[in-house]
Amino acid sequence: MLGTMVYQQVMRLEAQLYGFSAHEHTIGAVQWHYWNNHNEGKPKLVLLHGFSATHSVWLRCARHLTRDFHILIPDLPGHGESSYAQELNYSVPNQTSRLHELLMHLQWHDTLIAGNSMGGFMAAQYALDFAQNTRGIICVDPAGVISQQPSKLERQARQGRNPFFMDEASQFDSFYAMTMAKPPYMPKFILKALALQYVAHKSRLQHIFRDFYNLNEFLNERLGDISTPVLLLWGAKDELIDISCAPLWQQGTQGISVVWDDLGHMPMLEAPNLVAQEIKRFLP
Repeated sequence: MLGTMVYQQVMRLEAQLYGFSAHEHTIGAVQWHYWNNHNEGKPKLVLLHGFSATHSVWLRCARHLTRDFHILIPDLPGHGESSYAQELNYSVPNQTSRLHELLMHLQWHDTLIAGNSMGGFMAAQYALDFAQNTRGIICVDPAGVISQQPSKLERQARQGRNPFFMDEASQFDSFYAMTMAKPPYMPKFILKALALQYVAHKSRLQHIFRDFYNLNEFLNERLGDISTPVLLLWGAKDELIDISCAPLWQQGTQGISVVWDDLGHMPMLEAPNLVAQEIKRFLP
């Protein structure tokens, strides 16, 4: 409990240090929690985290973008401090519609959408469903395409052991090692707190994963329908989504691709400045 409190407080202080303030809005069945840097007049940029993560994974990248963008970093429904409800469906199309409702409520138009993993999937879905409100998308190791080669995560899941779902905290270390090739320093008591959160939220994560990981909604055949500019950022050492997905996204979207050979699934945490540089360079 102490580790959780310390981690949350540090993330709040870090966000405030970078010029962000916390906000909440209830829209329909969802209570949204998000961070905003209120840089009015600058291009609008939404940063979306992946499955089981929170807004915090983007903070250290966002600090390099605050002068150039008006930034919104939400906890997606079912994650972090945004609400979760057993009766809701958390498919990517549904989550994307909820995101659009939030942006319309905030009067955010002509928006650049960036996302990691599941968030990258949502960015692409947003460009398909709400092209008129999309300035461009940035997909960082995105989910949403059936890969040519299974990742380490997929191989374990096929053997009946999805690393996201934990019965005890000791299972967290091997999972955490899969998420990044160059993880930033994190005190052991904070890692323990994160591990306990995964254990406590196992049934919630299973529900959300079941809804989001629907192969019938994957985008292999629809990537060519994305009409907005696309930037694709990849860590070649990704163990959650195999790098063999990269050429499929590239061929489908005809986007700009950047691959870092020494990074893993979350480049925005492993090399936040490099990701920020590419986002600023890409701005359509």
